[in-house]
Amino acid sequence: MQRFPFVKKAMPALFFLFFAISARAGDWPQSFTGSDGASYTVYQPQVTGWAGNIFSAKAAVSVTPQGAAAPTFGTVEISAPALVDKPSGTVALQQASVTKAVFPGAPSQASAYAATVAAQATQWGASLSLSAIQANLAVTTSESGPSKTVPVANTPPVIYYSQGTAVLVLVDGEPALREVPGSKLLRVINTTSLLLMDKKNAAYYLRINGQWATAGALGGPWSVAANPPQSLASVLASVASEKNLQLFDPPAGSSGSPMPAVYVSTQPAELITTQGAPQFAPVPSTQLLYVTNSASSIFVDEATQQYFVVISGRWFRAASLTGSWEFVPADQLPAGFAKIPETHPAGKVLASVSGTTQSKEAGISATIPQTAQISRQATTSVNYAGGKAQFAPIENTSMAYAKNTATPVIQISPDKYYAVENGVWFVSPTPDGPWTVAESVPPAIYSMPPSSPVYYASNVYVYGSTPDYVTFGYTPAYFGSYLAPSGVVVFGTGFSYPPFIGGGVWIGPPLTFGFGAGFACGLATGFAFGLAVDHGWGCSPWWGPWHGGWGAANVNINRNWNNINVNRQNVYNRWGNDINVSNRQFNNNTINNAKNRNWENNVRNN
Repeated sequence: MQRFPFVKKAMPALFFLFFAISARAGDWPQSFTGSDGASYTVYQPQVTGWAGNIFSAKAAVSVTPQGAAAPTFGTVEISAPALVDKPSGTVALQQASVTKAVFPGAPSQASAYAATVAAQATQWGASLSLSAIQANLAVTTSESGPSKTVPVANTPPVIYYSQGTAVLVLVDGEPALREVPGSKLLRVINTTSLLLMDKKNAAYYLRINGQWATAGALGGPWSVAANPPQSLASVLASVASEKNLQLFDPPAGSSGSPMPAVYVSTQPAELITTQGAPQFAPVPSTQLLYVTNSASSIFVDEATQQYFVVISGRWFRAASLTGSWEFVPADQLPAGFAKIPETHPAGKVLASVSGTTQSKEAGISATIPQTAQISRQATTSVNYAGGKAQFAPIENTSMAYAKNTATPVIQISPDKYYAVENGVWFVSPTPDGPWTVAESVPPAIYSMPPSSPVYYASNVYVYGSTPDYVTFGYTPAYFGSYLAPSGVVVFGTGFSYPPFIGGGVWIGPPLTFGFGAGFACGLATGFAFGLAVDHGWGCSPWWGPWHGGWGAANVNINRNWNNINVNRQNVYNRWGNDINVSNRQFNNNTINNAKNRNWENNVRNN
């Protein structure tokens, strides 16, 4: 193990990790400018162990050299003897030393970066909170701690291919049809699209391109409706104010656009398109060809003549663009993928190729928590479809989750319930409340498997507390970004979860496919997660933390993935006056101390 004795000399007493375990645990991340002119950000550290009197911890660090367009990510690990004073509840670290520093994008600078962080850190505090250390250690040692990989599923979705403009309509399982009052129409409620059936002729109607398309079956073929039922107009007017409804309107300022190809799927699905027949160009230094006229990342391996496409961070291959597609682990791709030049248009896929600098940095970024101190006075409420909570077991655990609400509610025992709202844990003796801020979370919650629809809630953590505030944090996995065992970050668990449909209510679970989700880690973007625009001009799919359920536009993100960085999205902004701001910055974005929270119920109720 590499050590850095120069840091030890600079830090005779306390090391920089007074951190999350100080009384001001919400003061993370910490940002400063080094003597080298670079911008440094040290993120919420994690206590990795405490054996005997030896304390160890690890922190993610981002460094943006002077004049650079994007940061490089790395980690710094330390160990130190710990002196504990239980009566005062404090801990002092002595003779701390850096045991390891890793910066995949700048390995030759790792020692210098670690020294700069250590030198700055002496200004950050003088004592540690024993209770906060214990809370932080409980988080890290939980079975599904924030730095561990997730055994995601990788079953290929249905992949549609179109040579031209197309849209993908997702229906969450078989269509759930409900009567539209005062008409002979039935509405499909388990979709974000406006999809109806005419009981008179059993024909489907889809609102798209400023008009109606029709088909005799969901699978099509779809065509412009020559004489749509007049009652469709009144339905369209009545849903104008509905949130998250996708009408596939044509681009602003356009007129006379042709009807795009329409694909409707009741299974997990994805859409890839090319503008006309695929056009190929060689990728320098590889045996790969790159499809240049597609918003998707499509390749051909000249050696095997196989097509490769990356979707939601996962690779699939087939003999042709029409399938059949099979999953390829990111660490078993042809060698040429790791040789793609970062500056090449195809370089954005390097974050999804095992062993690359970009995938290593993405993996580090995926462990960085967003943190905030939340007032103990904060509270929440939970709405259940039908009025009463309905629970379903969580596989391989003694816990259960409420299936008829868009809020993750987990039953630990008959008189203990936990819920997550906007990155904050709440606890209650009943599923109906009253809900109070939780100052700890049972380790069992972190043992829930990714096959559970509420797994994403297990990526929200309690890092410490004071008499007035509790420090919470969530990793990007709360937004659906998981570090897979192959060493790359993927979107979604890959599991297909059942929706809740009862009466006129649809509450959908997290999805993995259907939104063109992708990752990038490059010179211009840093690590970024976003949504491609490969679903056609009309699609602006939702994306956000899943406590709101499918269809919840809880975080509004530009569809152009080059403008998206998941680390810039801070759900704690919603806590208004219940967040302890103190002019701090989180992930370089100043907290917006809004006066009103945004409580979105996010269920389709017709």
